[in-house]
Amino acid sequence: MTSRKIENLIKIGTVSQTDPVANRIRAQHGGLITDWLPYFVPAAGGVSIWRLPSIGEGCIILSPSGEPENGIIICGFSTSQHPAPSQNPDETIILMPDGAEFKYNHAKSHLQIEGIKTADITVKEKATVHTKHLTIDSPETDIKGKLNVTGLLTYQGGMAGSGGKGGAAAVIKGTIRQESGSIISNGVNLTTHTHQGDSGGTTGQPR
Repeated sequence: MTSRKIENLIKIGTVSQTDPVANRIRAQHGGLITDWLPYFVPAAGGVSIWRLPSIGEGCIILSPSGEPENGIIICGFSTSQHPAPSQNPDETIILMPDGAEFKYNHAKSHLQIEGIKTADITVKEKATVHTKHLTIDSPETDIKGKLNVTGLLTYQGGMAGSGGKGGAAAVIKGTIRQESGSIISNGVNLTTHTHQGDSGGTTGQPR
């Protein structure tokens, strides 16, 4: 093997061009630019991972037998254009070009996802969340379909509703206990309402 082919076996460079349709990239090493070559991904079989390398991303160009046209590119090395997103040894981070960030701190057992604008998760059969406490911080939440609450339902901002297919806005089985305020039905305050008595005069307020 000539010295030129030996030198071509392993070269360090940066990604210079990408072609998502052909699934090939080109890399630059010094003043030289490779042909369109395949690049390494973590999985490409029954389990497949798609991730197009970024221009300026550090890479290694491997050329079997010293022939660059038959080479393959291994990406994933930090550069000044794409520095490491953290220096914390307790963190594993995936950083996206739009600023979205997936961060897991294994020392704190804490997962943090931020910077995304929308999310859509589709589960065909069933989804279950197991936790001791769940907080949903949203100014508006829509639930399409039936909602079954097996524990105590507590609300603090009031409640409004309208009748469904059955016609009634609410059907409650069991005792209703009202402890403060008034009950108003069709504009009539049932708590303080009085009316004409059967034998004349006015009835007293409900007690």
